[in-house]
Amino acid sequence: MSQGTTEISAILHQRIREFIIEELEIEPGELSDTANFVEAYDADSLSLITVAARIEKELHIDIPTEEWSTLTNLEQVFAVVARHADDTPQPDDQPGDLDD
Repeated sequence: MSQGTTEISAILHQRIREFIIEELEIEPGELSDTANFVEAYDADSLSLITVAARIEKELHIDIPTEEWSTLTNLEQVFAVVARHADDTPQPDDQPGDLDD
């Protein structure tokens, strides 16, 4: 079971990185795990809300609204997603998903 979790975790990490890179309009090499989104990338609250909404909509992981303000850097996003991914059923059999 640990291997499956690691695999899912790596996939989630990549997807989340892509969401943030797209929303903040930065190059992939610019994104640091610990850099503050607002200070380092001039993100605004709408950008961060959009990231949280994409995680919920596209990854089917419910993040409580009161935790959205804690999404200040990539490490924090990963931590919040990890906490709530276990509580959210994963759409393994969604139409259109590719099987690995």
